[in-house]
Amino acid sequence: FRRSPFFELTRFDRGKEGGSMSASAPSSTGTKISNSERKDRSIRLWGERGQLALEQGHVCVLRATVLATEVLKNLVLPGVGTFTIVDNARVTERDLGNNFFVTQASIGEPRCREVTRLLLELNDEVKGNFVDEDPATKIEEDPDFFGRFSAVIATDLAEPLLLKLAAILWGKNIPLFVGKAYGMIGAWRNVLPEVCIVESRPEYSKENYRLDNPFPQLREFVDEYDLDSCTHPFLPVTEEKQPDGTWKDTGTGRVVVPKAHSHMPAFTLLIKVLDMWKANHGGTPPQTSAEKDAFKVLFDDLQLSQIQDEENFVEAKTLARHAYAPFDVSSEVRSLFADDKAAPTSSCTSPFWLVVRGLRLFVDNEGGGRLPLSGNLPDMHADTKSYIALQNLYREQAQRDTAAVVAHVQKVLADMGQPPDLVAQDEIALMCRNAAHIRMVRTRSLSEEYSRPNSEEWGWMLDMPEEFPHHLYVLLRAAERYRVLFGAYPGSTQPMEDGDVDRYKEVVSQLCSEMGVQASSFGDDILHEVVRYGASELHSMAAAMGGVGAQEVTKVLMKQFIPANGTFVFNGVSGKNALCHF
Repeated sequence: FRRSPFFELTRFDRGKEGGSMSASAPSSTGTKISNSERKDRSIRLWGERGQLALEQGHVCVLRATVLATEVLKNLVLPGVGTFTIVDNARVTERDLGNNFFVTQASIGEPRCREVTRLLLELNDEVKGNFVDEDPATKIEEDPDFFGRFSAVIATDLAEPLLLKLAAILWGKNIPLFVGKAYGMIGAWRNVLPEVCIVESRPEYSKENYRLDNPFPQLREFVDEYDLDSCTHPFLPVTEEKQPDGTWKDTGTGRVVVPKAHSHMPAFTLLIKVLDMWKANHGGTPPQTSAEKDAFKVLFDDLQLSQIQDEENFVEAKTLARHAYAPFDVSSEVRSLFADDKAAPTSSCTSPFWLVVRGLRLFVDNEGGGRLPLSGNLPDMHADTKSYIALQNLYREQAQRDTAAVVAHVQKVLADMGQPPDLVAQDEIALMCRNAAHIRMVRTRSLSEEYSRPNSEEWGWMLDMPEEFPHHLYVLLRAAERYRVLFGAYPGSTQPMEDGDVDRYKEVVSQLCSEMGVQASSFGDDILHEVVRYGASELHSMAAAMGGVGAQEVTKVLMKQFIPANGTFVFNGVSGKNALCHF
Protein backbone atom coordinates (compact mmCIF):
# COMPACT_ATOMS: atom_id res chain seq x y z
CA PHE A 1 0.00 0.00 0.00
CA ARG A 2 1.51 3.31 -1.08
CA ARG A 3 0.38 6.57 0.29
CA SER A 4 -0.95 8.95 -2.30
CA PRO A 5 1.21 12.08 -2.71
CA PHE A 6 -1.85 14.08 -3.67
CA PHE A 7 -3.42 14.47 -0.26
CA GLU A 8 -2.04 15.26 3.12
CA LEU A 9 -3.67 15.50 6.52
CA THR A 10 -4.75 19.01 7.43
CA ARG A 11 -7.15 18.59 10.32
CA PHE A 12 -6.95 16.18 13.21
CA ASP A 13 -9.13 16.98 16.18
CA ARG A 14 -8.64 14.47 18.94
CA GLY A 15 -10.94 14.55 21.91
CA LYS A 16 -11.46 12.31 24.86
CA GLU A 17 -13.02 9.50 22.85
CA GLY A 18 -11.40 9.96 19.48
CA GLY A 19 -11.32 12.45 16.69
CA SER A 20 -12.20 13.35 13.15
CA MET A 21 -10.09 13.72 10.08
CA SER A 22 -10.29 15.15 6.60
CA ALA A 23 -7.89 15.50 3.72
CA SER A 24 -6.59 18.68 2.16
CA ALA A 25 -6.43 19.79 -1.42
CA PRO A 26 -3.53 18.41 -3.46
CA SER A 27 -0.12 19.97 -3.35
CA SER A 28 1.30 21.76 -6.36
CA THR A 29 3.29 18.64 -7.28
CA GLY A 30 0.14 16.60 -7.87
CA THR A 31 -2.78 16.75 -10.25
CA LYS A 32 -6.17 16.65 -8.61
CA ILE A 33 -8.85 14.46 -10.09
CA SER A 34 -11.93 16.60 -10.49
CA ASN A 35 -15.05 15.81 -8.55
CA SER A 36 -17.03 15.15 -11.73
CA GLU A 37 -14.39 12.76 -13.06
CA ARG A 38 -14.29 10.80 -9.81
CA LYS A 39 -18.05 10.45 -9.65
CA ASP A 40 -18.69 9.83 -13.33
CA ARG A 41 -18.55 6.05 -13.08
CA SER A 42 -20.76 5.96 -10.00
CA ILE A 43 -23.36 8.29 -11.47
CA ARG A 44 -23.55 6.11 -14.56
CA LEU A 45 -24.46 3.18 -12.32
CA TRP A 46 -26.97 4.75 -9.95
CA GLY A 47 -27.60 8.31 -11.12
CA GLU A 48 -27.27 11.64 -9.36
CA ARG A 49 -30.08 10.85 -6.92
CA GLY A 50 -28.27 7.71 -5.79
CA GLN A 51 -24.97 9.55 -5.50
CA LEU A 52 -26.56 12.24 -3.35
CA ALA A 53 -28.07 9.62 -1.05
CA LEU A 54 -24.67 7.94 -0.73
CA GLU A 55 -23.02 11.24 0.15
CA GLN A 56 -25.59 11.81 2.87
CA GLY A 57 -24.89 8.44 4.49
CA HIS A 58 -23.05 8.02 7.78
CA VAL A 59 -21.71 4.52 8.38
CA CYS A 60 -20.44 3.19 11.70
CA VAL A 61 -17.91 0.35 11.74
CA LEU A 62 -17.25 -1.65 14.88
CA ARG A 63 -13.64 -2.87 14.90
CA ALA A 64 -11.22 -1.99 12.11
CA THR A 65 -10.63 -5.55 10.95
CA VAL A 66 -9.30 -6.36 7.49
CA LEU A 67 -12.83 -7.03 6.22
CA ALA A 68 -14.11 -3.79 7.74
CA THR A 69 -11.38 -1.72 6.08
CA GLU A 70 -12.04 -3.38 2.72
CA VAL A 71 -15.73 -2.54 3.01
CA LEU A 72 -14.89 1.04 3.93
CA LYS A 73 -12.44 1.33 1.05
CA ASN A 74 -15.23 0.41 -1.36
CA LEU A 75 -17.54 2.96 0.27
CA VAL A 76 -15.00 5.78 0.45
CA LEU A 77 -13.99 5.53 -3.20
CA PRO A 78 -17.49 6.30 -4.62
CA GLY A 79 -18.01 8.96 -1.96
CA VAL A 80 -19.91 7.86 1.14
CA GLY A 81 -20.54 10.97 3.22
CA THR A 82 -19.05 10.06 6.60
CA PHE A 83 -17.75 7.01 8.40
CA THR A 84 -16.96 6.41 12.05
CA ILE A 85 -14.73 3.60 13.32
CA VAL A 86 -15.09 2.36 16.89
CA ASP A 87 -12.12 0.24 17.95
CA ASN A 88 -9.78 0.15 20.94
CA ALA A 89 -7.20 -2.20 19.41
CA ARG A 90 -3.58 -1.21 18.77
CA VAL A 91 -1.82 -1.97 15.51
CA THR A 92 0.33 -5.10 15.76
CA GLU A 93 2.79 -6.80 13.42
CA ARG A 94 0.04 -9.26 12.48
CA ASP A 95 -1.99 -6.36 11.07
CA LEU A 96 0.85 -5.50 8.72
CA GLY A 97 0.49 -8.86 7.02
CA ASN A 98 -3.08 -8.44 5.84
CA ASN A 99 -4.32 -4.88 6.36
CA PHE A 100 -3.26 -2.41 3.67
CA PHE A 101 -4.47 0.53 5.74
CA VAL A 102 -1.77 0.40 8.39
CA THR A 103 1.98 0.89 8.01
CA GLN A 104 5.14 -0.08 9.87
CA ALA A 105 5.01 3.27 11.65
CA SER A 106 1.48 2.45 12.86
CA ILE A 107 2.60 -0.33 15.23
CA GLY A 108 1.43 0.45 18.73
CA GLU A 109 -0.86 3.26 17.54
CA PRO A 110 -4.68 3.16 17.77
CA ARG A 111 -5.86 1.06 14.86
CA CYS A 112 -9.01 3.12 14.37
CA ARG A 113 -6.97 6.30 13.96
CA GLU A 114 -4.44 4.82 11.54
CA VAL A 115 -7.06 3.20 9.35
CA THR A 116 -9.11 6.39 9.27
CA ARG A 117 -6.07 8.45 8.30
CA LEU A 118 -5.11 6.26 5.36
CA LEU A 119 -8.66 5.65 4.13
CA LEU A 120 -9.22 9.39 3.82
CA GLU A 121 -6.38 9.63 1.32
CA LEU A 122 -8.62 7.81 -1.16
CA ASN A 123 -11.22 10.59 -1.36
CA ASP A 124 -10.79 14.13 -0.08
CA GLU A 125 -14.56 14.73 0.10
CA VAL A 126 -15.26 11.99 2.64
CA LYS A 127 -15.23 12.73 6.36
CA GLY A 128 -13.82 10.19 8.78
CA ASN A 129 -14.20 9.89 12.55
CA PHE A 130 -12.71 7.43 15.00
CA VAL A 131 -13.55 6.47 18.55
CA ASP A 132 -10.71 4.83 20.48
CA GLU A 133 -12.98 2.77 22.68
CA ASP A 134 -14.12 -0.82 23.00
CA PRO A 135 -17.33 -1.29 20.99
CA ALA A 136 -18.65 -3.36 23.89
CA THR A 137 -18.66 -0.23 26.04
CA LYS A 138 -20.80 1.63 23.55
CA ILE A 139 -23.21 -1.27 23.21
CA GLU A 140 -23.53 -1.85 26.95
CA GLU A 141 -23.42 1.71 28.28
CA ASP A 142 -24.34 4.08 25.45
CA PRO A 143 -26.87 2.49 23.06
CA ASP A 144 -28.11 5.94 21.98
CA PHE A 145 -24.70 6.43 20.35
CA PHE A 146 -25.88 4.37 17.38
CA GLY A 147 -28.96 6.48 16.67
CA ARG A 148 -26.99 8.95 14.54
CA PHE A 149 -25.92 6.45 11.88
CA SER A 150 -27.46 5.41 8.57
CA ALA A 151 -26.00 1.90 8.90
CA VAL A 152 -23.78 -0.09 11.25
CA ILE A 153 -21.23 -2.71 10.18
CA ALA A 154 -20.01 -5.31 12.69
CA THR A 155 -17.20 -7.69 11.72
CA ASP A 156 -15.70 -9.09 14.93
CA LEU A 157 -18.19 -9.00 17.77
CA ALA A 158 -18.77 -11.85 20.20
CA GLU A 159 -22.18 -13.47 19.79
CA PRO A 160 -23.80 -12.03 22.96
CA LEU A 161 -22.67 -8.51 22.06
CA LEU A 162 -23.77 -8.94 18.47
CA LEU A 163 -27.24 -10.02 19.53
CA LYS A 164 -27.53 -7.08 21.91
CA LEU A 165 -26.40 -4.65 19.21
CA ALA A 166 -28.83 -6.20 16.74
CA ALA A 167 -31.72 -5.71 19.17
CA ILE A 168 -30.75 -2.05 19.72
CA LEU A 169 -30.57 -1.29 16.03
CA TRP A 170 -33.72 -3.27 15.21
CA GLY A 171 -35.65 -1.09 17.62
CA LYS A 172 -34.27 2.04 15.99
CA ASN A 173 -34.91 0.74 12.44
CA ILE A 174 -31.20 1.07 11.61
CA PRO A 175 -29.72 -1.47 9.17
CA LEU A 176 -27.05 -3.78 10.58
CA PHE A 177 -24.52 -5.61 8.43
CA VAL A 178 -22.60 -8.54 9.86
CA GLY A 179 -19.55 -9.76 7.97
CA LYS A 180 -16.95 -12.47 8.49
CA ALA A 181 -13.77 -13.48 6.70
CA TYR A 182 -12.52 -16.61 8.45
CA GLY A 183 -9.73 -18.43 6.69
CA MET A 184 -11.20 -19.52 3.36
CA ILE A 185 -14.78 -18.93 4.54
CA GLY A 186 -16.71 -15.74 3.94
CA ALA A 187 -20.16 -14.73 5.18
CA TRP A 188 -22.28 -11.60 4.99
CA ARG A 189 -25.67 -11.02 6.62
CA ASN A 190 -28.01 -8.07 6.13
CA VAL A 191 -30.20 -7.41 9.17
CA LEU A 192 -32.86 -5.05 7.86
CA PRO A 193 -35.97 -4.16 9.87
CA GLU A 194 -37.40 -2.47 6.77
CA VAL A 195 -35.84 -1.01 3.65
CA CYS A 196 -38.16 0.53 1.06
CA ILE A 197 -36.75 0.60 -2.45
CA VAL A 198 -38.15 2.99 -5.03
CA GLU A 199 -35.57 2.48 -7.79
CA SER A 200 -34.97 -1.25 -7.79
CA ARG A 201 -33.50 -1.09 -11.31
CA PRO A 202 -34.45 -4.59 -12.50
CA GLU A 203 -32.39 -6.13 -15.26
CA TYR A 204 -35.57 -6.83 -17.22
CA SER A 205 -38.44 -4.43 -16.66
CA LYS A 206 -42.03 -5.13 -17.60
CA GLU A 207 -43.63 -1.94 -18.87
CA ASN A 208 -47.33 -1.27 -19.16
CA TYR A 209 -47.98 0.59 -22.41
CA ARG A 210 -51.78 0.10 -22.39
CA LEU A 211 -51.80 -1.17 -25.97
CA ASP A 212 -54.71 -3.52 -25.28
CA ASN A 213 -56.82 -0.66 -23.92
CA PRO A 214 -55.44 2.64 -25.30
CA PHE A 215 -56.18 5.83 -23.42
CA PRO A 216 -58.29 8.31 -25.50
CA GLN A 217 -55.38 10.46 -26.71
CA LEU A 218 -53.48 7.37 -27.86
CA ARG A 219 -56.54 6.04 -29.68
CA GLU A 220 -56.95 9.34 -31.53
CA PHE A 221 -53.29 9.27 -32.51
CA VAL A 222 -53.53 5.71 -33.89
CA ASP A 223 -56.69 6.50 -35.86
CA GLU A 224 -54.77 9.10 -37.88
CA TYR A 225 -52.83 6.28 -39.56
CA ASP A 226 -54.28 3.89 -42.13
CA LEU A 227 -52.54 0.81 -43.47
CA ASP A 228 -54.57 0.37 -46.66
CA SER A 229 -54.23 3.94 -47.94
CA CYS A 230 -50.87 4.56 -46.22
CA THR A 231 -52.36 7.64 -44.59
CA HIS A 232 -49.75 9.21 -42.32
CA PRO A 233 -50.27 12.48 -40.41
CA PHE A 234 -46.68 13.62 -40.92
CA LEU A 235 -45.62 12.03 -44.22
CA PRO A 236 -47.50 12.73 -47.48
CA VAL A 237 -48.06 9.83 -49.84
CA THR A 238 -46.09 10.46 -53.06
CA GLU A 239 -46.55 6.98 -54.49
CA GLU A 240 -49.52 5.54 -56.41
CA LYS A 241 -51.35 2.38 -55.45
CA GLN A 242 -51.85 -0.08 -58.29
CA PRO A 243 -54.87 -2.34 -58.87
CA ASP A 244 -52.80 -5.34 -57.79
CA GLY A 245 -52.10 -3.71 -54.41
CA THR A 246 -48.51 -2.70 -55.12
CA TRP A 247 -47.23 0.87 -54.99
CA LYS A 248 -45.19 2.60 -57.66
CA ASP A 249 -43.00 5.68 -57.56
CA THR A 250 -44.69 8.35 -59.68
CA GLY A 251 -41.38 9.51 -61.11
CA THR A 252 -39.56 6.28 -61.97
CA GLY A 253 -42.46 3.86 -62.15
CA ARG A 254 -40.61 1.39 -59.97
CA VAL A 255 -42.45 -0.74 -57.41
CA VAL A 256 -41.61 0.68 -53.99
CA VAL A 257 -42.72 0.58 -50.39
CA PRO A 258 -44.27 3.94 -49.45
CA LYS A 259 -42.24 5.75 -46.82
CA ALA A 260 -45.47 6.49 -44.95
CA HIS A 261 -46.07 2.72 -44.63
CA SER A 262 -42.57 1.82 -43.46
CA HIS A 263 -42.42 4.65 -40.92
CA MET A 264 -45.58 4.06 -38.93
CA PRO A 265 -44.59 3.58 -35.24
CA ALA A 266 -44.62 -0.01 -34.00
CA PHE A 267 -47.15 0.84 -31.29
CA THR A 268 -49.56 2.09 -33.95
CA LEU A 269 -49.21 -1.20 -35.81
CA LEU A 270 -49.68 -3.24 -32.65
CA ILE A 271 -52.92 -1.50 -31.72
CA LYS A 272 -54.30 -1.76 -35.25
CA VAL A 273 -53.40 -5.43 -35.66
CA LEU A 274 -54.83 -6.21 -32.21
CA ASP A 275 -58.08 -4.48 -33.24
CA MET A 276 -58.16 -6.66 -36.36
CA TRP A 277 -57.59 -9.81 -34.32
CA LYS A 278 -60.28 -8.98 -31.77
CA ALA A 279 -62.77 -8.23 -34.55
CA ASN A 280 -62.31 -11.78 -35.85
CA HIS A 281 -62.08 -13.56 -32.48
CA GLY A 282 -65.03 -12.32 -30.48
CA GLY A 283 -63.21 -9.38 -28.92
CA THR A 284 -60.59 -11.51 -27.14
CA PRO A 285 -56.81 -11.14 -27.59
CA PRO A 286 -54.52 -14.08 -28.47
CA GLN A 287 -54.38 -16.45 -25.54
CA THR A 288 -52.89 -19.80 -26.53
CA SER A 289 -49.39 -20.29 -27.89
CA ALA A 290 -50.78 -21.09 -31.34
CA GLU A 291 -52.90 -17.93 -31.33
CA LYS A 292 -49.94 -15.80 -30.35
CA ASP A 293 -47.89 -17.24 -33.19
CA ALA A 294 -50.75 -16.57 -35.60
CA PHE A 295 -50.99 -13.02 -34.29
CA LYS A 296 -47.32 -12.42 -35.07
CA VAL A 297 -47.73 -13.79 -38.59
CA LEU A 298 -50.18 -10.96 -39.32
CA PHE A 299 -47.32 -8.48 -39.23
CA ASP A 300 -45.59 -10.38 -42.01
CA ASP A 301 -48.78 -10.52 -44.06
CA LEU A 302 -49.32 -6.76 -43.80
CA GLN A 303 -45.88 -5.83 -45.08
CA LEU A 304 -45.64 -4.38 -48.59
CA SER A 305 -42.03 -5.43 -49.00
CA GLN A 306 -41.67 -8.71 -50.87
CA ILE A 307 -38.77 -9.72 -48.63
CA GLN A 308 -40.60 -8.58 -45.49
CA ASP A 309 -37.86 -6.26 -44.27
CA GLU A 310 -39.90 -3.24 -43.14
CA GLU A 311 -38.22 -2.43 -39.84
CA ASN A 312 -41.28 -1.03 -38.14
CA PHE A 313 -43.24 -4.25 -38.78
CA VAL A 314 -40.31 -6.37 -37.61
CA GLU A 315 -40.17 -4.29 -34.40
CA ALA A 316 -43.92 -4.62 -33.89
CA LYS A 317 -43.64 -8.39 -34.23
CA THR A 318 -40.88 -8.39 -31.60
CA LEU A 319 -42.98 -6.24 -29.23
CA ALA A 320 -46.17 -8.25 -29.79
CA ARG A 321 -46.24 -9.52 -26.21
CA HIS A 322 -46.99 -5.98 -25.00
CA ALA A 323 -50.24 -6.07 -26.94
CA TYR A 324 -51.67 -9.46 -26.03
CA ALA A 325 -50.11 -10.20 -22.63
CA PRO A 326 -52.42 -8.80 -19.93
CA PHE A 327 -50.57 -6.49 -17.57
CA ASP A 328 -50.93 -7.61 -13.99
CA VAL A 329 -49.70 -5.76 -10.95
CA SER A 330 -46.80 -7.87 -9.71
CA SER A 331 -47.10 -9.98 -6.58
CA GLU A 332 -44.38 -7.87 -4.94
CA VAL A 333 -46.34 -4.66 -5.46
CA ARG A 334 -49.59 -6.30 -4.39
CA SER A 335 -47.90 -7.43 -1.17
CA LEU A 336 -47.12 -3.77 -0.51
CA PHE A 337 -50.75 -2.85 -1.12
CA ALA A 338 -51.77 -5.54 1.39
CA ASP A 339 -49.26 -4.49 4.05
CA ASP A 340 -50.61 -3.17 7.34
CA LYS A 341 -48.77 0.12 6.80
CA ALA A 342 -50.75 0.68 3.61
CA ALA A 343 -54.13 -0.15 5.16
CA PRO A 344 -56.83 2.56 5.12
CA THR A 345 -56.69 2.69 8.92
CA SER A 346 -52.89 2.89 9.10
CA SER A 347 -51.35 5.79 11.01
CA CYS A 348 -47.96 5.41 9.33
CA THR A 349 -46.67 8.76 8.03
CA SER A 350 -43.69 7.42 6.08
CA PRO A 351 -43.71 9.07 2.63
CA PHE A 352 -43.11 5.71 0.97
CA TRP A 353 -46.15 4.08 2.56
CA LEU A 354 -48.34 7.12 1.99
CA VAL A 355 -47.57 6.99 -1.72
CA VAL A 356 -48.21 3.23 -1.73
CA ARG A 357 -51.67 4.00 -0.37
CA GLY A 358 -52.15 6.56 -3.14
CA LEU A 359 -51.03 4.04 -5.77
CA ARG A 360 -53.45 1.44 -4.48
CA LEU A 361 -56.32 3.93 -4.66
CA PHE A 362 -55.30 4.82 -8.21
CA VAL A 363 -55.25 1.17 -9.27
CA ASP A 364 -58.67 0.62 -7.73
CA ASN A 365 -60.14 3.71 -9.40
CA GLU A 366 -58.69 5.67 -12.33
CA GLY A 367 -56.18 2.99 -13.28
CA GLY A 368 -58.77 0.26 -13.72
CA GLY A 369 -56.42 -2.33 -12.26
CA ARG A 370 -53.32 -0.78 -13.82
CA LEU A 371 -50.45 1.18 -12.33
CA PRO A 372 -49.59 4.71 -13.51
CA LEU A 373 -47.71 5.00 -16.77
CA SER A 374 -44.00 5.59 -16.44
CA GLY A 375 -43.89 7.77 -19.55
CA ASN A 376 -41.01 5.75 -21.01
CA LEU A 377 -41.01 4.40 -24.55
CA PRO A 378 -38.69 1.94 -26.28
CA ASP A 379 -36.81 3.02 -29.39
CA MET A 380 -38.81 2.60 -32.60
CA HIS A 381 -38.23 2.85 -36.31
CA ALA A 382 -40.47 5.77 -37.23
CA ASP A 383 -40.26 9.27 -38.60
CA THR A 384 -39.08 11.81 -36.05
CA LYS A 385 -42.36 13.71 -35.78
CA SER A 386 -44.40 10.56 -35.17
CA TYR A 387 -42.08 9.30 -32.47
CA ILE A 388 -41.93 12.66 -30.70
CA ALA A 389 -45.72 12.99 -30.84
CA LEU A 390 -46.12 9.48 -29.42
CA GLN A 391 -43.55 10.19 -26.74
CA ASN A 392 -45.37 13.37 -25.75
CA LEU A 393 -48.67 11.48 -25.52
CA TYR A 394 -47.20 8.99 -23.06
CA ARG A 395 -45.49 11.70 -21.03
CA GLU A 396 -48.68 13.72 -20.78
CA GLN A 397 -50.70 10.67 -19.75
CA ALA A 398 -48.03 9.80 -17.16
CA GLN A 399 -48.40 13.32 -15.78
CA ARG A 400 -52.19 12.92 -15.58
CA ASP A 401 -51.75 9.60 -13.77
CA THR A 402 -49.27 11.18 -11.36
CA ALA A 403 -51.66 14.06 -10.70
CA ALA A 404 -54.35 11.53 -9.79
CA VAL A 405 -52.00 9.77 -7.37
CA VAL A 406 -51.02 13.13 -5.85
CA ALA A 407 -54.70 13.88 -5.25
CA HIS A 408 -55.17 10.52 -3.54
CA VAL A 409 -52.13 11.06 -1.33
CA GLN A 410 -53.29 14.52 -0.32
CA LYS A 411 -56.73 13.12 0.49
CA VAL A 412 -55.09 10.48 2.70
CA LEU A 413 -53.04 13.19 4.42
CA ALA A 414 -56.12 15.33 4.98
CA ASP A 415 -57.98 12.40 6.51
CA MET A 416 -55.01 11.80 8.83
CA GLY A 417 -54.81 15.47 9.82
CA GLN A 418 -51.35 15.81 8.27
CA PRO A 419 -50.08 18.78 6.20
CA PRO A 420 -50.50 18.34 2.42
CA ASP A 421 -46.79 18.95 1.79
CA LEU A 422 -45.66 16.07 4.02
CA VAL A 423 -44.83 14.14 0.85
CA ALA A 424 -43.04 16.09 -1.88
CA GLN A 425 -44.65 15.90 -5.31
CA ASP A 426 -41.27 15.04 -6.84
CA GLU A 427 -41.15 11.98 -4.60
CA ILE A 428 -44.64 10.94 -5.67
CA ALA A 429 -43.68 11.40 -9.33
CA LEU A 430 -40.58 9.25 -8.85
CA MET A 431 -42.60 6.43 -7.29
CA CYS A 432 -45.18 6.67 -10.06
CA ARG A 433 -42.45 6.30 -12.69
CA ASN A 434 -41.13 3.23 -10.87
CA ALA A 435 -44.46 1.93 -9.59
CA ALA A 436 -44.09 -1.49 -11.23
CA HIS A 437 -40.77 -2.09 -9.50
CA ILE A 438 -41.04 -0.63 -6.01
CA ARG A 439 -39.94 -3.13 -3.42
CA MET A 440 -39.66 -3.56 0.34
CA VAL A 441 -37.22 -5.85 2.14
CA ARG A 442 -37.68 -7.07 5.69
CA THR A 443 -35.24 -9.71 6.85
CA ARG A 444 -35.52 -11.94 9.88
CA SER A 445 -34.07 -10.45 13.02
CA LEU A 446 -30.81 -11.92 14.21
CA SER A 447 -32.37 -13.14 17.46
CA GLU A 448 -35.10 -14.93 15.51
CA GLU A 449 -32.53 -16.60 13.27
CA TYR A 450 -30.46 -17.76 16.24
CA SER A 451 -33.40 -18.95 18.34
CA ARG A 452 -35.60 -20.41 15.58
CA PRO A 453 -33.44 -21.49 12.62
CA ASN A 454 -35.19 -22.75 9.49
CA SER A 455 -33.20 -25.95 9.64
CA GLU A 456 -36.01 -28.03 8.14
CA GLU A 457 -35.51 -26.07 4.90
CA TRP A 458 -31.72 -26.37 4.62
CA GLY A 459 -30.62 -29.17 6.97
CA TRP A 460 -30.55 -31.73 4.15
CA MET A 461 -28.01 -29.57 2.29
CA LEU A 462 -25.38 -30.26 4.96
CA ASP A 463 -24.83 -33.69 3.45
CA MET A 464 -23.91 -32.09 0.11
CA PRO A 465 -21.01 -29.76 0.97
CA GLU A 466 -19.66 -29.97 -2.59
CA GLU A 467 -22.84 -28.32 -3.89
CA PHE A 468 -24.06 -26.13 -1.04
CA PRO A 469 -22.07 -23.94 1.39
CA HIS A 470 -24.63 -24.13 4.21
CA HIS A 471 -22.35 -26.29 6.36
CA LEU A 472 -19.90 -23.37 6.57
CA TYR A 473 -22.54 -21.27 8.34
CA VAL A 474 -22.85 -23.89 11.08
CA LEU A 475 -19.07 -24.07 11.40
CA LEU A 476 -18.78 -20.28 11.73
CA ARG A 477 -21.52 -20.18 14.34
CA ALA A 478 -19.71 -22.95 16.23
CA ALA A 479 -16.44 -21.01 16.08
CA GLU A 480 -18.20 -17.98 17.56
CA ARG A 481 -19.71 -20.15 20.30
CA TYR A 482 -16.26 -21.60 21.00
CA ARG A 483 -14.89 -18.08 21.37
CA VAL A 484 -17.51 -17.23 23.99
CA LEU A 485 -16.89 -20.43 25.91
CA PHE A 486 -13.09 -20.52 25.84
CA GLY A 487 -12.08 -16.89 25.29
CA ALA A 488 -10.49 -17.40 21.88
CA TYR A 489 -11.26 -18.91 18.49
CA PRO A 490 -10.31 -22.55 17.97
CA GLY A 491 -6.72 -22.82 16.79
CA SER A 492 -5.98 -19.13 17.33
CA THR A 493 -3.50 -19.63 20.18
CA GLN A 494 0.17 -20.10 19.39
CA PRO A 495 1.19 -22.84 19.47
CA MET A 496 -2.16 -24.47 18.72
CA GLU A 497 -3.41 -26.61 21.57
CA ASP A 498 -4.01 -30.29 20.88
CA GLY A 499 -7.42 -30.20 22.54
CA ASP A 500 -8.82 -27.47 20.29
CA VAL A 501 -10.16 -29.90 17.71
CA ASP A 502 -11.91 -32.05 20.30
CA ARG A 503 -13.42 -29.05 22.06
CA TYR A 504 -14.52 -27.56 18.73
CA LYS A 505 -16.11 -30.88 17.76
CA GLU A 506 -18.12 -30.86 20.98
CA VAL A 507 -19.30 -27.31 20.34
CA VAL A 508 -20.35 -28.24 16.80
CA SER A 509 -22.29 -31.22 18.13
CA GLN A 510 -24.05 -29.08 20.73
CA LEU A 511 -24.94 -26.39 18.20
CA CYS A 512 -26.26 -28.96 15.71
CA SER A 513 -28.50 -30.36 18.45
CA GLU A 514 -29.90 -26.87 19.11
CA MET A 515 -30.46 -26.28 15.39
CA GLY A 516 -32.07 -29.65 14.81
CA VAL A 517 -29.50 -30.89 12.27
CA GLN A 518 -27.22 -33.92 12.20
CA ALA A 519 -23.71 -33.44 13.61
CA SER A 520 -22.64 -36.49 11.62
CA SER A 521 -22.73 -34.30 8.51
CA PHE A 522 -19.41 -32.77 9.61
CA GLY A 523 -16.39 -34.97 9.08
CA ASP A 524 -13.13 -34.66 10.97
CA ASP A 525 -11.33 -33.21 7.94
CA ILE A 526 -13.48 -30.08 7.75
CA LEU A 527 -13.35 -29.62 11.54
CA HIS A 528 -9.55 -29.84 11.49
CA GLU A 529 -9.48 -27.35 8.61
CA VAL A 530 -11.55 -24.74 10.45
CA VAL A 531 -9.37 -25.11 13.54
CA ARG A 532 -6.30 -24.76 11.34
CA TYR A 533 -7.66 -21.46 10.03
CA GLY A 534 -7.27 -20.07 13.54
CA ALA A 535 -9.65 -17.19 12.74
CA SER A 536 -7.10 -15.75 10.32
CA GLU A 537 -8.31 -12.99 8.00
CA LEU A 538 -6.71 -13.62 4.63
CA HIS A 539 -6.60 -10.44 2.63
CA SER A 540 -7.86 -12.11 -0.55
CA MET A 541 -10.96 -13.37 1.25
CA ALA A 542 -11.48 -10.06 3.05
CA ALA A 543 -11.20 -8.20 -0.25
CA ALA A 544 -13.77 -10.45 -1.92
CA MET A 545 -16.20 -10.19 0.97
CA GLY A 546 -15.49 -6.47 1.26
CA GLY A 547 -16.79 -6.03 -2.26
CA VAL A 548 -19.92 -8.03 -1.45
CA GLY A 549 -20.50 -6.14 1.78
CA ALA A 550 -19.95 -2.67 0.34
CA GLN A 551 -22.40 -3.46 -2.44
CA GLU A 552 -25.09 -4.37 0.08
CA VAL A 553 -24.44 -1.29 2.22
CA THR A 554 -24.56 0.91 -0.87
CA LYS A 555 -27.93 -0.52 -1.93
CA VAL A 556 -29.43 0.30 1.45
CA LEU A 557 -27.94 3.79 1.69
CA MET A 558 -29.15 4.72 -1.79
CA LYS A 559 -32.50 2.88 -1.58
CA GLN A 560 -31.68 1.47 -5.01
CA PHE A 561 -31.40 -2.08 -6.34
CA ILE A 562 -32.63 -4.85 -4.02
CA PRO A 563 -30.59 -5.81 -0.92
CA ALA A 564 -30.07 -9.49 -0.23
CA ASN A 565 -32.61 -11.03 2.11
CA GLY A 566 -30.56 -13.70 3.84
CA THR A 567 -26.95 -14.70 4.52
CA PHE A 568 -24.43 -14.83 1.70
CA VAL A 569 -21.97 -17.68 2.30
CA PHE A 570 -18.82 -18.12 0.22
CA ASN A 571 -16.54 -21.13 0.06
CA GLY A 572 -13.16 -19.76 -0.94
CA VAL A 573 -11.76 -23.23 -1.63
CA SER A 574 -14.36 -24.40 -4.15
CA GLY A 575 -15.79 -21.05 -5.18
CA LYS A 576 -19.31 -22.22 -4.30
CA ASN A 577 -21.58 -19.55 -2.87
CA ALA A 578 -25.24 -19.11 -2.08
CA LEU A 579 -27.72 -16.72 -0.52
CA CYS A 580 -29.04 -18.78 2.36
CA HIS A 581 -32.08 -18.35 4.58
CA PHE A 582 -31.21 -19.66 8.01
